[in-house]
Amino acid sequence: MPAKKMSFSDKEMIPILKKEFIEGSSSPADLYLRLGPGNYVMVAHEGEKTNFSELHLATKEDIEFLYICSSEYKKCVGQKLTIAGILVQQKNMSLEKKTIFISQGLESVFTEIEALGFSHESLEHARTISVQMQGLVAAKPDLLSMMNAMNEVPGDLLRHSLAVSAVSVLIAKGMGWTLPATLEKVALAGLLHDLGMKELPPEILEKPRHELNYEEQLVYETHAFRGAEILRSMPSVSEDLLTVVIEHHENAIGQGYPRRLRDYKLNPLSRVVALADCFCEVSLKHINNPHPKSGVDAVNYIEVSLGQPFSKAVFQALKDEVLREK
Repeated sequence: MPAKKMSFSDKEMIPILKKEFIEGSSSPADLYLRLGPGNYVMVAHEGEKTNFSELHLATKEDIEFLYICSSEYKKCVGQKLTIAGILVQQKNMSLEKKTIFISQGLESVFTEIEALGFSHESLEHARTISVQMQGLVAAKPDLLSMMNAMNEVPGDLLRHSLAVSAVSVLIAKGMGWTLPATLEKVALAGLLHDLGMKELPPEILEKPRHELNYEEQLVYETHAFRGAEILRSMPSVSEDLLTVVIEHHENAIGQGYPRRLRDYKLNPLSRVVALADCFCEVSLKHINNPHPKSGVDAVNYIEVSLGQPFSKAVFQALKDEVLREK
């Protein structure tokens, strides 16, 4: 098929990992290759067999993503996806109806994150994994139930969790983590890290942190342990994810909670999610942060004002991603 160049807004296009499509199988939708900002070339029509090995492109060996129009994404429902080590079969699933609140949250979150200085390439990676997380949630009733519960918690808990999930992937990519299963696990850990918040009283969640008294602060700090306890009974959750949930407020210098663990004792995923959580706390607007910082200012705040209490390697990856020349 002759290559047909087309123009789209990048926001209209959803990246899908090329490995998700089986060579020689029928394409579920029109597929495109991104040539540059707003420029795409069609590589397969809906219903055509995918023959990527026959693409006459100099860079075909480096192709990691193919793209579909966002309006066509529902046609990919039914594809098999491997997410965080869980094989998901989305056949006959109404993704839009089950996860419309997550779709809306992702759109809002990525609009905010795009302004923080991350490269377009990194954002595309994070967006791809986030879309796959949405599919996993739709496919697993226990996860969908937890996301619905988080959506009802005061204080934009779901929005914050989606942001931490995306930034965790951005950091992991900056560290050179490329294995899709690892990136997916990082994303799911970020999504679930604050699940224990759903068991806290609304009067604590709706009050700015500086107004909490000592007893209220102690209750607030139980959310890490509560989240791990909730997830322990869920078949979709691995031991790694449980560990991240209970460790996401620990730090490298042993002054976090609930166990004051130092860096060398923390799960590698916990180090990433802990920093992503802090970065989102200071760079996105919420009840405790009415005047959010830019990406650069947030990095400087963590490094200078907070004394950089996180893993050095993880922080450097975040710093490089935010300060990288575009």
